[in-house]
Amino acid sequence: MADRESPRAPLKVAFVQSGGFAGLVKGCSLDADELGPDAGAELRRLVASSGLDVSTEAFSRGACDRRQIAITIERGGKRVEIVCDDGSTPEGARPLVAFLAARARPQRP
Repeated sequence: MADRESPRAPLKVAFVQSGGFAGLVKGCSLDADELGPDAGAELRRLVASSGLDVSTEAFSRGACDRRQIAITIERGGKRVEIVCDDGSTPEGARPLVAFLAARARPQRP
């Protein structure tokens, strides 16, 4: 998200990871203000440095066996939706994806 936004603006991030060989679905919904101070600050930092500023959809060739990732970021009245697979995840967003994946839990497809 753009640096001009208030660092204290409400920040909510939804994450869903699906597909892959086993077809499992995992996800989480996080609110930076409801996480502990360290985790909330880390989420804000990762979103700010992710480069995910506009909604986009990108998939690698032959992505049928790759995991798909959907991230929705709501901050400062702006909503950004990103859908990609393991191979097309922007490099700057990989630390954010790892943070979210570590907090994801199994969900119904």
